[in-house]
Amino acid sequence: MSSDAKTPADDSAPTERDGAASSSSSPQGSLRDVANSLGISSAVALRALRGMDDIRPALRRRVQEEAERLRFPLEELAGETDHRGVVAVLVNTMRNTWISDLVRSIRIELTATGRTAVVVPTRRRVPEYPVAADTDAIESLVRLGVDGFLMVSDLADMDSVIAATGDRPFVGIGCSQEYVGRIDTVRIDDEVGQGLLVDHLVGLGHQDIAHVGGVGAAVARERADAFRRAMARHGLEDHARIEPGDFTEQVGQTAGNMLLRGSHVPTAVTCANDVTAVGVLSAAREAGFSVPDQLAVAGYGNTSLASSGIAQLTSVDPNSDRLGALAAQFLVERVSGHEVEARDVAVAPTVVVRRSSSAGPRAESPKRKRISVD
Repeated sequence: MSSDAKTPADDSAPTERDGAASSSSSPQGSLRDVANSLGISSAVALRALRGMDDIRPALRRRVQEEAERLRFPLEELAGETDHRGVVAVLVNTMRNTWISDLVRSIRIELTATGRTAVVVPTRRRVPEYPVAADTDAIESLVRLGVDGFLMVSDLADMDSVIAATGDRPFVGIGCSQEYVGRIDTVRIDDEVGQGLLVDHLVGLGHQDIAHVGGVGAAVARERADAFRRAMARHGLEDHARIEPGDFTEQVGQTAGNMLLRGSHVPTAVTCANDVTAVGVLSAAREAGFSVPDQLAVAGYGNTSLASSGIAQLTSVDPNSDRLGALAAQFLVERVSGHEVEARDVAVAPTVVVRRSSSAGPRAESPKRKRISVD
């Protein structure tokens, strides 16, 4: 045998050394790389790699295989931030009692999965803007490791809000149709809600019906548009009047004053929510209008304000129990790695009739006769 001849061992040695060099020089993938390659969040990928029971077995296997392919260092899992079993409920006000109804149903649903909810106001006032979203608070919640976010109604500067939540699951409750397809949404079917209110009032004989709302949020504009369509369905489009108002009692009272002190006073008023309707009731009392004999008033939300002994307010019941439960289910499914297109459910509301709209239109006051003096 020639001294220059190579043995099989000699051939394999350089190959193994080359392979080792190649392995050590190739970069290790991060947890985010693993998640992005599968189209899931980093939080879901982390739970899958840790073998958590709430992640489907098939997804756990896919994540494990992808982690091995990308050479993610599994020994570093202990350093990654895991979920805390907490869901953040983002709200733009703490004054709307509808939120407490939602939070109760959300907590009931989350408790079954070992999670809980914290309510976080995300509205702050800054000199440059009338209202801005507190994205610093949202980013802090991400760092603390919340499971995900539930958004109640529309928040100011929504693009910044969604960006601040990072890759955490995000579900909107009672929000505008503008977000359908972007995030999971569970909405009130306002077309049905406004239609039921108008049907009720028209059934009592009302024709001159006004609506207080339409400003302050996209969902307010959608409710005002639904009111117009409901009036047009009864052939009353020329009688439909929108008095600008948001979701606050103060603006509701101002709008009520405008309606009741004008030359043409409606016989019934629907409102964007119950808080606004309470403001209209205050305006009616100050203007000397008896409710419901001289003016019918209806709210939206069927909150504790509506059922109080003083207000006895007719209101649209949005089925808050179902809204909150569905939204919580969607969020838990996303946290568990459920991969589907953004979902949208419009929950049909009902109308709860109370004293505030229990009478037909008031009789027209007789006009004074002109007396000529010769």
